[in-house]
Amino acid sequence: MRGNLGWLLAALALGGCSSPFERMWSGLEQCRFDGLYLDPESGEPGNPALARYRPWKVEEGFAWFRVEEHYRDIPVSGFVVPASSFDVHLLFIPLPLDEARRQFMHYFGTDFSDVRPYRDGTAPLLTRNRGDLETSVLDCTRPEEDDED
Repeated sequence: MRGNLGWLLAALALGGCSSPFERMWSGLEQCRFDGLYLDPESGEPGNPALARYRPWKVEEGFAWFRVEEHYRDIPVSGFVVPASSFDVHLLFIPLPLDEARRQFMHYFGTDFSDVRPYRDGTAPLLTRNRGDLETSVLDCTRPEEDDED
């Protein structure tokens, strides 16, 4: 029993007690995700954690999900992942932009308002959702890489 407790404590320490949703979105601060997409041919998730969720729509190369989750302690009401070659990942935050910025500053030390790293694809940009002003969007869009050498 004591050995099992040691393994459990070690696993919790290494996992940081993060939720499966948080682990799925690890890399958010740099807009680098491990398999966070739906395969455009099969519709299969590239990340096993994504299989826990079902998109409510898949269109124009994007899979849209409605959820009631948290990233750190920030509420998340939905997300978008690629179902094509586009490298676009969005989190919908059910907070007005000013409150969302305060939350991100508290938990991340930045409010993700700087457009320069966003344009480089190295950080997300937190914006107002044009379709719902009471919701904010954390946008991780990476520029398409040229295949030319």
